Amino acid sequence: MEAFAASERRIETTVCHVCGGFARFCKITTCPFYKQVWTERMLAKVGGKVVYGPSPPTVIVGEKGYPRLRVGPAVSLHEQAEPTLEDAGKWLEMSLDELLKLRLSLFYGTTVRHVKQRDRTLEAVRESAVSAKPVDVEVVVEGRTVSTPGFGVRRAPYGPSAKIGEVKLVGNVSVPRKVDSLVNDPYVSAAEALHTLYSENINEYYLTRVFSAGLLGRTAERKLVPTEWSITAVDDILSKKFFNMVRRNNVISEYRVHSHQALENAAHIILTPTPWMYELLEGWLRNIQKSPYADHEYLQPRKTYAENTGGAYYAVRLSVLRHLSSRKEQAGAIVFFEVYPGWIPLGVWRFREIAKKALEKKADKHATLDEALESVAPRLRIHISKYIAHSSLIKHLKAQQQL
Repeated sequence: MEAFAASERRIETTVCHVCGGFARFCKITTCPFYKQVWTERMLAKVGGKVVYGPSPPTVIVGEKGYPRLRVGPAVSLHEQAEPTLEDAGKWLEMSLDELLKLRLSLFYGTTVRHVKQRDRTLEAVRESAVSAKPVDVEVVVEGRTVSTPGFGVRRAPYGPSAKIGEVKLVGNVSVPRKVDSLVNDPYVSAAEALHTLYSENINEYYLTRVFSAGLLGRTAERKLVPTEWSITAVDDILSKKFFNMVRRNNVISEYRVHSHQALENAAHIILTPTPWMYELLEGWLRNIQKSPYADHEYLQPRKTYAENTGGAYYAVRLSVLRHLSSRKEQAGAIVFFEVYPGWIPLGVWRFREIAKKALEKKADKHATLDEALESVAPRLRIHISKYIAHSSLIKHLKAQQQL
């Protein structure tokens, strides 16, 4: 079972001034995160025995209790599913309030199943997961509704949840032809299926959903995978595919600095004129004493889990390698990622998308590492000396320059 990284264990918590973080004190009517989200009609909808509505589609698999996990669909409590509910690429264009209003309107119905179990309820959940378009879902509620917002380390937030029984798909399911082929192929490995589908322009968010639902891979290997584990696994598998392309490319000839800021987070990326190397330096303004956290790899993708920066490491690495592959270039990357005091847990997607957006912007170009660091320093809220003290690759590059 995958453990949380140091930054995830120590920082990724929400302390609410209303309920103090205790679920038993949390109510939809008083929770500040539900502000301007809930209407009387929505409150009535989650108070009944049947919840009906469009799933974006969204399927969430918890990790507590492995190998028996909570799994189920998330159902929008609006009449129609907003097209951006599962489109993380569009979330950076929203304010924090707009994003919360969007995501906290999702009702998460949960049922407990063994990771290898197959039954009618799970088949309905899996069938909704593979749909490329919203599908209408009806769930029978068997327990009381828990109003605590679903904020997590790596997954995107959702609204109230409840234990459910039967799950019915009311609408039609739209499955891409290539997906249907691989879901029904008992011999193709999950990694090979992911590579094939990504090459067909199916994005990592859809791939994470079908991977988590246990729909890819050889028959004997298929099982439910916790959503948060799936996110990191898909990022890692796709990154290694891009790495194999990037290492054959020519190395860039200058240092490049890219930056972008959104949703109380900022990424500052130095691309280095070296063969592949990568380091994530994660600075938390709420916890300056213990951060930045750091993980790195040199020449090859790391084989051990990034214990300090966790899922963020793999999300940022995917964006960097995808950028280099698209430009047919090779470079190293030192990434300064700062999390500001106004942050709340939104999921690891923000690391991936903010890094991607930064790399789409025009770079500042420099002849030396010192010039690149001087360019980054005023953009940081934590003094750059703290990052340099924790960095392995900056020390390595400075030592190389002195030889």
